[in-house]
Amino acid sequence: MAKLLVACVILTVALFGLIHASDLILGTINTGDRILYSQVTTAPGIPGGLVSRAVNYTGIYNITAIRAYDRTFNRTGQAHITGGGLYQRYVNLALQTRFVGNALDYLVEIYGR
Repeated sequence: MAKLLVACVILTVALFGLIHASDLILGTINTGDRILYSQVTTAPGIPGGLVSRAVNYTGIYNITAIRAYDRTFNRTGQAHITGGGLYQRYVNLALQTRFVGNALDYLVEIYGR
């Protein structure tokens, strides 16, 4: 019984990781934080190629949270920070598909105070 419970827990954690693997979630949204940037970034798939987009934000407030949600059906994108980030006033994000021919569709939100 214990082995079955452990196997179920491991499977649940693995599936949860797969579902959220393409989202970038950094920092915490606290009371008093405001949304500094909210934009949908899309690009059609290119047959035989990968799609990538850069999102750059610069502002006067310190960034406290960054959210990049993959909105595609098969969730095949990836997002990472290439510059700046939390507790700074700018951030550069790189959004890219992981598989050839897939489209890109991300909602990027940046919070700060």
